[in-house]
Amino acid sequence: MLTRFATVAFVAIVSLSPPLEQQTPAEEIAALKRQVQELREQQAQMQRELTAIKTFLQSLIQPRQQGQAEGPEIPGLVGAAIPTANEPSMGSASAKVTVMEISDYHCPFCKRQAQQMFPQLLTDYIKTGKVQYMFVDYPIAQLHPTAARAHEAANCAGDQGKYWEMHMSLFNSPVAKDETGLTAQAKPLGLDTQAFGACMSSGRHASGIQASVSRMEQLGISGTPMLVIGMTPAPGQPMKILKYVYGAQPFTAFKEAIDSVLAQ
Repeated sequence: MLTRFATVAFVAIVSLSPPLEQQTPAEEIAALKRQVQELREQQAQMQRELTAIKTFLQSLIQPRQQGQAEGPEIPGLVGAAIPTANEPSMGSASAKVTVMEISDYHCPFCKRQAQQMFPQLLTDYIKTGKVQYMFVDYPIAQLHPTAARAHEAANCAGDQGKYWEMHMSLFNSPVAKDETGLTAQAKPLGLDTQAFGACMSSGRHASGIQASVSRMEQLGISGTPMLVIGMTPAPGQPMKILKYVYGAQPFTAFKEAIDSVLAQ
């Protein structure tokens, strides 16, 4: 008896396959195998996205802990130290408060946050000198297998002084999943594409991004986007987390959390 998935796969294969008389038996078998594998990969990706959505929705109804503005409780996160050394930053280093955004360039919720929340954060807090902003690489391979390459691209652009330009391009453009697409995004930014390509090919930033992922996992952070907020530490020193906001929340949620730390 065919399973539900096998039935769907069979129907899809029959409808998509070229007429059998145009293929040899070996070609037919190879084509069927490829199409079944593609369907399985698509189903797995859909399941990963549904799991992420379910986790996010569940986070909205879970109780809050002290210091938590929105999202699921993460035991021990408030009061924990998060490294700041080498993280790209925007705004005044002497700002009273630092906001660190933990994010994934291929995460749809992160993209929405970058497009809807960040412009207000930039205007109200970063440009006014109230907040220093930092971005933390956290590509989640289980959900977005090619996202780490996008994070490498931002860092390679940073080598040429164009980190934030590439950063915004990655969030404001369709997802580029390979080096060709990422190079196409780099070109309009005025980057030396040859040097950019060499950086990408070398994997120069891959280990640093993986180290960032490991640090976030050690803190118990399992999803993106996440904002952690604390008093600005001395340059290169870790920041003590006083508040955090999980998920692409309304700007008022971020404002409430940031203002509460500014008031301390």
